[in-house]
Amino acid sequence: MVSLESLAPLADLVREVAAGHPEAVAVEAPEASLTYRELVDAADALASGLRDAGAATVAVTGRRGTGFVVAVLAAMTAPVRLVTVDPELPAARRVFMTERAAADLVLVTDETSATGLPAELPVHRITSTGEVLDALPVHAGEPGVGSYIFFTSGTTGTPKAVVGRQSAIAHFVRWQRDRFAIGPGDRFAQLTALSFDVVLRDVFTPLAAGATICVPPDNVAVHNGGIIGWLREAGITVVHTVPSLAARWLATAAPAREQAALRLSFLAGEPLPDTTVTAWRQQFPHTRVVNLYGPTETTLAKFSHEIGEPVPGIQPVGRPLPETDFRLVDEEVWISTPHRTGGYLDDPDETARRFVSESGEVWYRTGDLGVVDGDGLLHLRGRADFQVKINGNRVELEGLTALLRGHREVRDAVVTARTRPDGATYLAAYYVGAAAGEDLRTWLGERLPAAQVPSVFLSLPQLPLAANGKIDRSALPDPLATGPESHDRESLDSVGRAVFDAFEAVLGSVSADADFFVLGGTSLDSAELSTRLLNATGRRIEMREIYQLRTPANLLAAVRARAADEQAPIPRREPVATTGLSPQQRRYRNVFLPEGNRTWANMPALFTLPDGTDAAAVHRALGVVVDRHDSLRAWFDGDVQHFADSVDFTVETVDLSHLSEEQYTANVDRLRIAESYTLLPTAAPPLFRATLVRFHDRATLLWNVHHLVSDGFSQQLFRRELTAVLGGTPPEKLPPLPISYRDYIAWRAERGDDPAPREYWREVFADRYERPLLPVRHAVEDPARGVAYQFPIDDDLTAQVDRFARAQGVTAFSVYFAAYFLLVHELYGRADLVVATPAAGRTRPEFQHLIGNFISLVGIRHRSGEENSFTDLVQRLQERTVRAMENQDYQYDQVMADVGAEPDDDRFPLTTVAISLMDVPPDQAATLRRPSYRDLGCGVKFDLLGYLRRAGESAAFDLHTRYALMDEAQLHQLREEFLGLLRTNLADV
Repeated sequence: MVSLESLAPLADLVREVAAGHPEAVAVEAPEASLTYRELVDAADALASGLRDAGAATVAVTGRRGTGFVVAVLAAMTAPVRLVTVDPELPAARRVFMTERAAADLVLVTDETSATGLPAELPVHRITSTGEVLDALPVHAGEPGVGSYIFFTSGTTGTPKAVVGRQSAIAHFVRWQRDRFAIGPGDRFAQLTALSFDVVLRDVFTPLAAGATICVPPDNVAVHNGGIIGWLREAGITVVHTVPSLAARWLATAAPAREQAALRLSFLAGEPLPDTTVTAWRQQFPHTRVVNLYGPTETTLAKFSHEIGEPVPGIQPVGRPLPETDFRLVDEEVWISTPHRTGGYLDDPDETARRFVSESGEVWYRTGDLGVVDGDGLLHLRGRADFQVKINGNRVELEGLTALLRGHREVRDAVVTARTRPDGATYLAAYYVGAAAGEDLRTWLGERLPAAQVPSVFLSLPQLPLAANGKIDRSALPDPLATGPESHDRESLDSVGRAVFDAFEAVLGSVSADADFFVLGGTSLDSAELSTRLLNATGRRIEMREIYQLRTPANLLAAVRARAADEQAPIPRREPVATTGLSPQQRRYRNVFLPEGNRTWANMPALFTLPDGTDAAAVHRALGVVVDRHDSLRAWFDGDVQHFADSVDFTVETVDLSHLSEEQYTANVDRLRIAESYTLLPTAAPPLFRATLVRFHDRATLLWNVHHLVSDGFSQQLFRRELTAVLGGTPPEKLPPLPISYRDYIAWRAERGDDPAPREYWREVFADRYERPLLPVRHAVEDPARGVAYQFPIDDDLTAQVDRFARAQGVTAFSVYFAAYFLLVHELYGRADLVVATPAAGRTRPEFQHLIGNFISLVGIRHRSGEENSFTDLVQRLQERTVRAMENQDYQYDQVMADVGAEPDDDRFPLTTVAISLMDVPPDQAATLRRPSYRDLGCGVKFDLLGYLRRAGESAAFDLHTRYALMDEAQLHQLREEFLGLLRTNLADV
């Protein structure tokens, strides 16, 4: 007799993890959490009941959550055949799915999901802990088969049922877990709808890795902050999603204000454009973005490509997974793998048509067209048939057309895929007949998932025909061109404009009586519009209300009936030749340059460029970036800032091809140090220098820009824009700039200072504070010259920090910050200390793509003995940091003036100790694992500046100081003390 274990490889993977981590949290949901021990025990008990009931096929439906995960794992453990049924599907579709799969019984996770199922089918409710509320029947039978059934789109009314194998899912799960080092401490978002096969990936990849499945609250998409906000707040480290969904989340996301935990972002199900990758990284700058591709029929993804700098347009899907092969037959992608599905349930003809046997191999014909580039990466070029993807859902247009023609009041019809001005794809139905569009929408909605119901229904006297008698799709009218003309917004107040702007941003066209559905509105559009209205006006309009209100005029009336604050956009103005300083520029000059220019104002960086890039190409691309950003065309005369229409600049070239690799590396470092120690003049433009370093075909840009016109965030913007232009992106395709830096300066000047932040800082410094200074210990020629010592934080300690942070609901940075505070308390011999830390200053969406100086500095004050424990210290510091960030608009020099701190041209005023967080690109993770002691090549103003550097799972701490204050041996000692403080305090928790 075959053992049950050999039939349940997915359950075996989870069981292995549970044996080693029984008390780790396996599932975290709003209603409950389960440890691995609790999950496996509950699944085993339910699996036993399923076996005793003689079940062969079990349907699982209901809300996402712990009960759903228990039910899925139990089905795989029993093992029985599993079919998951999304309760959001129309009742007719749910009945069809359960009957077609021949389900013996249904497990539901909530009462409401039990409706709309076949009346004769036994339904059993399971709790959040996996218990069955009413006992399962006992009809002992033979062991079932550990497989699953998922359905294709089925727009013909007869969806195809695909029979999958556990072993194929297990193959993908092991690959993803091992390839991306997913493991304990990871928090895995569960965002997939239940009737997609990829829901099994969102369940079993984390469970096979010892990670935690994190289930969001209901309707999280329309909460303030949306999905993006939840990913941050929940500390999610791994997420899967569809590109169009990611784009919608990003469209309403608030600007990123703090570092997120997200390290892995997998996108699949649709073509992935470069704009989505770029926008996603602006929210999560240091996440690894991986493009996945694979049809349901071949089991989850069968191709992957980790995206570095995105190529213009659609991203490649990459190379096949292990034990997977592919070929192009008349440009169609054929895939061969032993880890595929079993074909279509009880449909041998369709299975034989799509699964082709040749020379002992089985090839699945995907219907996708592809091409392989010179690097061996697969690029998809559309469909060989009329199948399209709508928000990740596969839709067969011909089948949908056939279904629509089956309506008794439709004489002829065709359904096409159209593109809105914002690039989103929607379905448009053209028909001839007496039916009303709303009646057709309702009729199709009873038979199809919402994503497959056309957004637009246009009645025509007849469909246009081509010479061959077929429908001429090119002659069909544009649905968006049929709407009324734009409303005169000049007569609207700020609330009215915000409503109309939000409507237009989502739907691409707007007038007072523009109809949400006529313009192609979908359920996802309603969620996005709800969030935009909330962000723009402070008024919440629910998705269901948008369906009822439908027009901007009605929405505006509803908004006006709800009191809330409003936030006016920053206006764009006619350019002026001169301005004053921005608050950040004034602060930088007063704090860092009170007596004139110094080398610590330099911001040198090395950027890797595409191989073969020459100086002419760099000059052209740099010219595009400089023309876009007026801050790079600025210069200074005291308090006056001048802006040129254009600036002349050169790109020097240094060719090191004659050197060895080792000599090249050493010379690049010497060039960096020399550049760092050379002043950038501020009295004439440009306030930057660019040097192209060549090493055979390799190209690196040594870029140096003055801190008065840039900051760390701006450096990353600069790198992205420069490499995008070098890669062929035209200037008009770069992210739009709603305002210029000059507009920002004018807006801040008109806005004035909010008195509340000043009161906050007066409270922080109500007790007099005197700046401590480290003693000068070494007689050196240049005492301000900086030195840095970086040391890695081992994986075990990093994991311990992450576990502590998640358990206490704090950021990992706050944990390191607490240890750093303890270190400097001892180093300075002071109970009362202020540690400075930077605040990005990007508090408005208008700033997100703008190069300029936006960074602020805030001081965090702590007195030894205030805390009751290390945990209390971490929480206090996090609370104070958050409050300081909320009050960052009141600049550091203003705080100095209020507390009577004098400017200092040599050492940092008010406090000489600081800390910062810096994430580095994933491809530089290896650099964090090597200790390094290096010359910074420029002056530093702090006595001690700590950088927490992170890349993926790797972390290092970097200590910057002055040659005159500490040498390498003393920095080594600080390393030991810092790591010791971390280990000791975490061990005591």
